[in-house]
Amino acid sequence: MQKALLSAAALAAFFLPAAAVAQTPDDSGARVLFETRLRGELVDQQGFAEQAHALTLRARLGWRSPTVRDFQLLVEGEGVAVLDDRYSAPVDPVPGRPPVPDGETVELNRAQVRWTGLADTEVVVGRQRLIVGNSRFVGNVGWRQNEQTFDAVRVSSTALKPVTTTWIYADRVQRPLGHEHPQGVWRGDIHLLQLEVDTPLGRLAGFGLDIDLDNAAAMSSTTLGLRLAGSRAVGEGVSATWSGEYAVQSDTGANPADYRLDFVAASAGLQSAKWSVAAGYERFDGDGAAGFQTPLGTGHGYLGWSDVITTTPAFGVSDAFLRGSLSRPAFGRTVKLAAEAHVFHDADGEFRLGREIDLSASAPIDARWSVEVKAARFESDHAAYPDADKTWLILEYRY
Repeated sequence: MQKALLSAAALAAFFLPAAAVAQTPDDSGARVLFETRLRGELVDQQGFAEQAHALTLRARLGWRSPTVRDFQLLVEGEGVAVLDDRYSAPVDPVPGRPPVPDGETVELNRAQVRWTGLADTEVVVGRQRLIVGNSRFVGNVGWRQNEQTFDAVRVSSTALKPVTTTWIYADRVQRPLGHEHPQGVWRGDIHLLQLEVDTPLGRLAGFGLDIDLDNAAAMSSTTLGLRLAGSRAVGEGVSATWSGEYAVQSDTGANPADYRLDFVAASAGLQSAKWSVAAGYERFDGDGAAGFQTPLGTGHGYLGWSDVITTTPAFGVSDAFLRGSLSRPAFGRTVKLAAEAHVFHDADGEFRLGREIDLSASAPIDARWSVEVKAARFESDHAAYPDADKTWLILEYRY
């Protein structure tokens, strides 16, 4: 009965006309928040007798108040309905079928108060979306249907010009697995301080992240890192791009491991308004007992789209990649094509873990609707990782 009610509610939200959603005047400062995403996912993975067929529908509905005396309120709910359940969901495994980490849930996604009473400063308190930098270390895991949000205090300021300062404290993480999963909610103490400044070589960011989790001690760590990203025009309409990252991580809190490990990443490329190409390398170290981890980050899109490698193994992982994109007119729309190729090794480069090819095509239907087709193929060279083929078809609406 619960599944039927949830599916009916999500379908009703999916086809809700924009006119019915927009209930506040444009000049009021308030805004109704509504978006929905219908996604079909097909997984053919080594080690499973059958394929996974997942059809899920996510809907978010909320409201952002006008700003009154420098205060603004935002409340948003999120629901995920399962329309085809021939797959192993986080809390509902199906024997013989591969996992897809999108399960049925209804949650309070965001409930926050924003205050801007200090010059050049913003304070946000409550359950909120956090995307720090490129989201590698702290992000919302937006690829999954159930978004990751944080019960947190965030202070961002440009008062110390030219430095941008961000400080975050969080004590609860609503993870994409859903609140009914044993690891769906993490509790503990999370501190982050990041400083950013523009330099002649690009945007330089330095951060410190301390994670001390009560119910996931193995993910407790302290990480210090730097990231530089920039671009420069090299011709008419063409720019060179580059980025580099370095971080060092050690155990903290109740983590039973004892380690100190490094992470490095670098990429370089060219881009224009219609195309881009880049090559790069990333390495997450491992010492044979533990690996460098990013438990609060958005992993999808870094070590391939297949998400076969989701956590760093004890022997570490390195990724040499090439990626590109191209925007072309078609059917009266602009279609964006993207492709990536990855070759994975252990951190020391002594043996190969696998290789991957990723392809996607996306296009707007109109100002609010969009469609995307996406595929990933992972070919394994190591017993720890299975061969996997994944395909997605996505229809999205944003009000």
